[in-house]
Amino acid sequence: MFVGHYAPVFALKAVRKTTGLAAGFVAVQLVDIAFFSLSYFGIEKWAANPSLKGFMAVDLYYMPFTHSLAGSAAWGVLAGIVAALVSPVGRRLGNAIVIGLFVVSHWFLDLIVHRHDLPLLDDAGEKFGFGLWNQPLVVIPLEMGLLLAGFAIYLARTTATGVMGRIAPWLVLGVLFVVQSINWFTPPASDPATFSAMGLAAYLGLAGVVWLLDRVRN
Repeated sequence: MFVGHYAPVFALKAVRKTTGLAAGFVAVQLVDIAFFSLSYFGIEKWAANPSLKGFMAVDLYYMPFTHSLAGSAAWGVLAGIVAALVSPVGRRLGNAIVIGLFVVSHWFLDLIVHRHDLPLLDDAGEKFGFGLWNQPLVVIPLEMGLLLAGFAIYLARTTATGVMGRIAPWLVLGVLFVVQSINWFTPPASDPATFSAMGLAAYLGLAGVVWLLDRVRN
């Protein structure tokens, strides 16, 4: 899953005064940011596999440090501690909880689309995944539906501060659609450097885009 991860960030931003969209965007993808970084150095491993049907023709065969449930929880705790340290007094606990839950939410949303490559504790145990990447006609409306639901809540509960505040949300949504289409319909890069660079650029670039969105909506 890719842009579907952002649905809870949009939704929660609309419901309560919480962390900025950019912090939320980084948090929900922190597990993948760590994976792309570790895989560059060969610590976690993947291999292109054109024989896989559906989307994401990549065999994610060794990801115990980021995509195990225990690993995701550890990243969530670490991110929550960082959020607490940088948050204003009075919001530290709330921000830490929100950021930590955003990080852990990644594993549960990935569970829907991944093949059997998500462990609980380490790589030696049983691996999980419902495999909806194999069913494009199911996963496309599911992921787009999640994103649009979160976005609709955000749009309904926030107000523009000017002309850009009315235009920017639709530009952001368009960018998310384009990036997701690239993710689905283009073959993965075959070398670790390009694969990692493209992933990290997408995650951090989208965080920058919504940082700007936060500036033009209340």
